[in-house]
Amino acid sequence: MKKLFALILFAALFIPALALAELASITGFSVSRSPLKVSFQVDGAFSRDIEEAIKSGLPASFNFIIKLEKVNTIFPNESVGEWEFRHTVKYNSLRDEYELTLDESGGKPFKVSDAHEMKRLMASCQEVPVQPAHLVPGAHYRMRVKAELDSIDLPQPLGAVLFFLEAFDFETDWHYYDFTHAI
Repeated sequence: MKKLFALILFAALFIPALALAELASITGFSVSRSPLKVSFQVDGAFSRDIEEAIKSGLPASFNFIIKLEKVNTIFPNESVGEWEFRHTVKYNSLRDEYELTLDESGGKPFKVSDAHEMKRLMASCQEVPVQPAHLVPGAHYRMRVKAELDSIDLPQPLGAVLFFLEAFDFETDWHYYDFTHAI
């Protein structure tokens, strides 16, 4: 009986998080060169529960990770650089507006009132500069991109009671892009 209860509890707590993680994916990926810039969006980033948590005033942050490595045939790949940036949203119910902060745009907060616009801005990255110190002409490179929803942080007494909010977390699989640096 205890094993059955533990199995049901495990399924109730962890399967929703796994299902949510499978829905989110990186799409619309493009790279422009000279200088190197990346654009992409995250589809499936907003479940109804995440939207309700934001509307209730809880801040949410998406973390984006970009890794660039030089592909070697014999030796392990060589890390060229790693960039991380964040999109954060807070909802103000008194003014019925969302305050967004996009790190790659200078990190200055701005406000939008439309929920669809907020979701579009939170889940998309346009022309993010990826500026490694040096790329070798003619060398092969691999860029990896990933998105994660940060845990919704609550004060300690609420965190213990509302532990189920961790089920809102998601992370996409790595999206890969291989290219050869032009001479």
